[in-house]
Amino acid sequence: MATSIISFMAEHRWAAPQHQDVPVYAAASLPLDQIGEPEQLDAREPVWIDRLTFDQVGELGRVKAFAVARSDVAVYVEISWQGRLQRAWVPRSSVTRRKLAPRRD
Repeated sequence: MATSIISFMAEHRWAAPQHQDVPVYAAASLPLDQIGEPEQLDAREPVWIDRLTFDQVGELGRVKAFAVARSDVAVYVEISWQGRLQRAWVPRSSVTRRKLAPRRD
């Protein structure tokens, strides 16, 4: 019996699972020539983005994000959507501040 287990194990070696790559649908970003003169923020600010469009997904009504830079006309945001970090320049008029709930440690 021990011989049959050893021969079975020799035939079937472990291999890392292979997962299909999941497409990442990028958020629409303003062209760099339309963002004005950006300034980096001292700290990331929690914001809402209204009507953000993603490739092949369409428009999402409201998306949580963090602002990291801004100009008079645009805000550079970090979005964690689909479990991946994405960055985009969005119109300043589509961004509103949001308040984070206090941590309950």
